[in-house]
Amino acid sequence: MPALREAPIGYDELKALIQSTRVDAEEFKAYKSCLQALHSIVQLLGPNWQVRPFGSSANGFGMRGSDLDVTIYLSGIGEQDRPFAIQELQNRLVPILEGYAQFELQEAVWSARVPVLKFKFDGWLDVDFSCQNTEAILNTELLKSYAKIHPVIRQLVVGVKFWAKAQGVCGAKNKHLSSYTLTLMTMYFLQVQPDIQLPCIPTTEFNIDRPMPSFDFSNWTCAFSAPDLLARFFVFYAYDFQWGAEVVSVRLGYRAQMGSPELSMLLGQSSSWRLHVEDPFLLHRNLNCVLGADQENELKNSISSACWDMSSGQIPQALRGQLALSALIGKSKQRPASQDHQHQKAQLYETPSQLSQQQRGNGRSDRAQVAAAPVISPTRSGVQALQKALKAAGDEGMVQESRLSRLAPDPSNVPIPKIAAFFF
Repeated sequence: MPALREAPIGYDELKALIQSTRVDAEEFKAYKSCLQALHSIVQLLGPNWQVRPFGSSANGFGMRGSDLDVTIYLSGIGEQDRPFAIQELQNRLVPILEGYAQFELQEAVWSARVPVLKFKFDGWLDVDFSCQNTEAILNTELLKSYAKIHPVIRQLVVGVKFWAKAQGVCGAKNKHLSSYTLTLMTMYFLQVQPDIQLPCIPTTEFNIDRPMPSFDFSNWTCAFSAPDLLARFFVFYAYDFQWGAEVVSVRLGYRAQMGSPELSMLLGQSSSWRLHVEDPFLLHRNLNCVLGADQENELKNSISSACWDMSSGQIPQALRGQLALSALIGKSKQRPASQDHQHQKAQLYETPSQLSQQQRGNGRSDRAQVAAAPVISPTRSGVQALQKALKAAGDEGMVQESRLSRLAPDPSNVPIPKIAAFFF
């Protein structure tokens, strides 16, 4: 096992780069605007439908340029009713959203375990929209609780994700681990290290039908900086972690191996050479299910190389060079400079804010106008989309245009939740 140096070259630069990855104010404003618009639109499906963000944009471990992951769910229904909820999404909500030019459908993935709709909001923000994905909300709230314990936790998780993306060992669609799994691996490392001992948050406290819990870990401190922890992370998974026998379980918060009674539900334990990571809420789900054999070997070799780099006084090779670093954190997603094509597509609607601003001619930008009125009202084409959706859902008779106009979301009469509370 290599010995770690006290002050490796590049630590200060690495620390500064990690700290600079926070989502900026413009992106956060776009997140809130998108959620407010979706909340108002979803009310057309009924009062029990909810919209919540999940994933890195909401759990405190997001980076600049992160997509916004959102799920719509019907509260109070069981797993057996999930097909009904998905049918509602497909037959009713999609046609409604197609009537609003702020939401541009890019792709619909209905065959996935959790079907996903990929949209662009306002022409630049990528939004992944799922249905009845309540487990993801619980995962998000759990990780958010960890992120709140101490700033160094977020810095380390972002550092690991930062490295994994630069190294090319992250991304489930390419048979690598997801950033969510890497986050769990980071939490587990912090929990089981004797000189760190991150508290274990009980997963049983989280329930989608109850208010989310809060915890006070203000007495917990960490003696190490984020770069120090990153080096120890690589040492742990390169030399200390029992790859193939030990199970990464943030739920337990202590070291346990395959075959332990507390891990009896976990699938895939017959593979004695695989990495095993337990989902903290779906206890049967082994998150190695997306990891290919070649990709797992690549991950192990990359961790070993990063370990030796940092022990020899260098930051990992994947993070060296300003080009590799700036590609990860230097650019937040920008709205196109020219809005001509957006205005052509926006003929379906005019927002009340846009109309009033045009009439007053005060010269505000399009971005400011949309942010001021994220909830939009459809014109005739949008009404036709609403009419088609309601008819497909079995609404009786032919719905009059005036009635549909009254159904359109209006910020003056639709209660808007405290959107900021959903984020870290």
